[in-house]
Amino acid sequence: MKSIRLKVSKRGYIVLPARIRRQMNIRSGTKIILSKEENRIILQPVASFTEKLSGLTAQKFGKSAGDIQKYIDEERKERQK
Repeated sequence: MKSIRLKVSKRGYIVLPARIRRQMNIRSGTKIILSKEENRIILQPVASFTEKLSGLTAQKFGKSAGDIQKYIDEERKERQK
């Protein structure tokens, strides 16, 4: 991949370009692992458990990650009774 220049704000923020976010399927709320190797910073998106579960269950518990999360939350409430 071709290198991209980014500017770090006074508060340490960087903005990931929209093209990269689309390619990597990074949305608001996506968790990212930051690691350092020698003098490099590596950012890796972490796949959401509920998104993985929604794919594995073939939509048996819902069609989206939000539906799956709602199902999980309801099950937790039921088990706590």
